[in-house]
Amino acid sequence: MQFKKLLIFIITLLSVSTLLNGLDLYEGFDCKGKKNLPFGEFGSLGGESSIGWMSTWQIGNGNAVLSKKDISFSPLISSGGSAVVKGERKNQNFFANGYMFRQTDQAFEGEVFGSFRVVPGFMTEDTVVGMIFALPNTSDMSVRNGLFAICPKRWGGKLGMIGAKGKTYKVVEGSPCVNGEEYLVIWKMSGLPKTGEEGNVSLSFWVLNSKQVDYFSSKNFDEKLFNLAEPGSLENNVCQFGRKDLKSTKRSLYKGIILTPFVFNTTNVRFDEIRVSKNSIQDAVGVKVK
Repeated sequence: MQFKKLLIFIITLLSVSTLLNGLDLYEGFDCKGKKNLPFGEFGSLGGESSIGWMSTWQIGNGNAVLSKKDISFSPLISSGGSAVVKGERKNQNFFANGYMFRQTDQAFEGEVFGSFRVVPGFMTEDTVVGMIFALPNTSDMSVRNGLFAICPKRWGGKLGMIGAKGKTYKVVEGSPCVNGEEYLVIWKMSGLPKTGEEGNVSLSFWVLNSKQVDYFSSKNFDEKLFNLAEPGSLENNVCQFGRKDLKSTKRSLYKGIILTPFVFNTTNVRFDEIRVSKNSIQDAVGVKVK
């Protein structure tokens, strides 16, 4: 009996080690709590395998609850569970923003890669879905008020945007996200300066559907192929590509910033597998070791 328990412990340890290999920050929402438990309560403070945080998950506005349903792609590592973020209902036809947040425990400088997975809910012309990187004292959370924002769906259009320096920069062509479909959002930042210094920061992101995840997995998620791919919904396309270069900026991924899954004028948007790596895109998306 003792040997069986030891064997289970070793297998679990090896599984977690594989899951977190090459990662500096991770959240897979494999929480102990029950389905629909609001975040910020015992059982939904953070996933069992999460690393790289200095705080627990909290709700900023609207609501965010635990789901036991995973957002998974067969070529990629995943842990069970996800977060459902809901905008604050104002009336029968409109939802204000909804978001949850958690503080990071280290700074990132130079080049860094990351990803998150998302399943949109219903969408209108003004719906926003994305991830905001913000200072912890940000009172009016929005895409414009964060340090950076990566959004596969923007207001005023069907495609995505980047937010930085109080402005937004639109994705101009591609395939829009569809209600209920699973997407992998990959991002890269380079030139991130040290705290207090200035740098020329470049921010890029790609949105992939499930067919594209399979295709680029077969190519080992080679960044050169992302940059050569046409925007569209075919397997060798990328649904969306966005990029913005910020000259002489002090904006960076400081220690203690908050990562914020964010929605506006929508509800029941699922987020999962928040990953950040200094090493590579492959680590940042969670490629399974063959």
